[in-house]
Amino acid sequence: MNRLSTRARLAVLAGLLAPALGLAACTDLSVDPYSSVTPENFYQTDIEVVAALSPVYSQLRATLWDYHNMSQVTSDETIVPTRGGDWFDGGDWLSLHQHSWTPQLGFINGAWNTSYAGIARANSLLSDLQTIEVPNKDGLIAEIRGLRAFYYYTLLDLFGNVPLIGDEEGEFRVDPDNLPPTETRATVYQFVVDELEEIRADLPVAGAGNGGRFSQGAVDAMLANIYLNAEVFSGTTTAGGIQRGPQQYQKAIDAATRVINGPYALNQGSAAWFDQFSPTNQADEEHIFVVQHLGADGYGLNFPNRGLHYNSFAGGGWNGFSTIAETYGTFDADDPRVGIFAIGQAINYDTGEPINNRAGDPLIFDLDFENGVTPAGGGASEGDGVRIVKFPVDVNRETNGNNSNDYPYFRLAEMYLIRAEANLRLGNPGPALADINMLRARLSGDVDGDGTDDTPAPLTSVTLADILNERLFELTYEARRRQDLIRFDQFTQRDWSFKNGSQPFRVVFPIPQTQIDASDGLLMQNPGY
Repeated sequence: MNRLSTRARLAVLAGLLAPALGLAACTDLSVDPYSSVTPENFYQTDIEVVAALSPVYSQLRATLWDYHNMSQVTSDETIVPTRGGDWFDGGDWLSLHQHSWTPQLGFINGAWNTSYAGIARANSLLSDLQTIEVPNKDGLIAEIRGLRAFYYYTLLDLFGNVPLIGDEEGEFRVDPDNLPPTETRATVYQFVVDELEEIRADLPVAGAGNGGRFSQGAVDAMLANIYLNAEVFSGTTTAGGIQRGPQQYQKAIDAATRVINGPYALNQGSAAWFDQFSPTNQADEEHIFVVQHLGADGYGLNFPNRGLHYNSFAGGGWNGFSTIAETYGTFDADDPRVGIFAIGQAINYDTGEPINNRAGDPLIFDLDFENGVTPAGGGASEGDGVRIVKFPVDVNRETNGNNSNDYPYFRLAEMYLIRAEANLRLGNPGPALADINMLRARLSGDVDGDGTDDTPAPLTSVTLADILNERLFELTYEARRRQDLIRFDQFTQRDWSFKNGSQPFRVVFPIPQTQIDASDGLLMQNPGY
């Protein structure tokens, strides 16, 4: 935290309810004027309560941008090459992939600010609710605390050691003259776990008709993920790497099993598997907690734009994000999930017709980056790099970059993967194998149109290497690969294309230098930076 951002945050808090109040005022001209609306007389109906919650939920979209970039581009799943004059951006994207980022990197400050903005919005509502009575008050407070815990989860994952606001009774706002200190990663981990455990009973079993609302399922999915990563999340990061905390694999199994036994369902068949990422994926039965996107209202998902070419659809893609050859090559050619990649002749997604590059030649998405990915080597061509199209273009979009695909932060398939890995690490290969084969068996169907069933063959045995690969096949581009590589001791230890070497301390990001400077040194930098 810092004085500058704290003052800005307080200003945000003062005007937080303005959109909701405007909604109430415009629908009934007989209501009290703005000057007489207070927390005591505002939270009277379900509509007003949901309107007040909206800013806390809407911040998820802003948080997703930097969290996803930092989770993806630092791994072997994603690279953003320099293409001529495009995508160099001062070397920011390359610094992520090459593990050369510094505390001055804009993405790092962005991830810090967007998550703390979500926390501030949650704390503002919690402060209002301390002295008033509203319908389902306990459930509302639990929902807000759950969202706040999620924002802290992103900070725990990315930075480790961060300040806590709201961990003490009655603490909802920051005193600019008494800023909270940096807490250890283990302390933040325990705070998030305790919050989730405490609120669970006051939440509905599942989201109100969709995964867009925080629920018991969201709690259990978060806990399953956190417990799987407990050794990392509760450990201590030094300049030499992670001193791991205690493992919590049985707790991960228990939390994942609660979700699996809940009201969610795996999508059956390859077509349904792809549909869960489509622009019409609202209320998907596999989704547990999602970031909702409304393309028609300008609150859309831009993931489809990131990698596709300028000529891929009306308005144009951005021709940036790609994957590297060895990651693409890890996929079995017969696994339907390899269909998340676009390789070969590129098409226009509005018309289905082949497209050309800017020079008028056929545009071919190719595995190789013949001239490298940096300006020094000449940079990538328009067609270099396999593209990730897991979240397809919304052909009914009204404006470019505003696709209506919901983004699943947590979905049911991951719970099977978590349970499988935790069981295997505890020496239970039988249940682990059963869960992996459950996921593979549901991918039935003729994907390539050759008249044969493309269901992946069941595994006859399972190793941790198999688990890591299955997580890649299932969860590519869902911001899990960085976590996975860290947990498997491969994030800084292993090289891949265009990443040659790293340092052990890069398992967490640095505290943004702008935040440290503005705090007059109260915030401590992570070791090694």
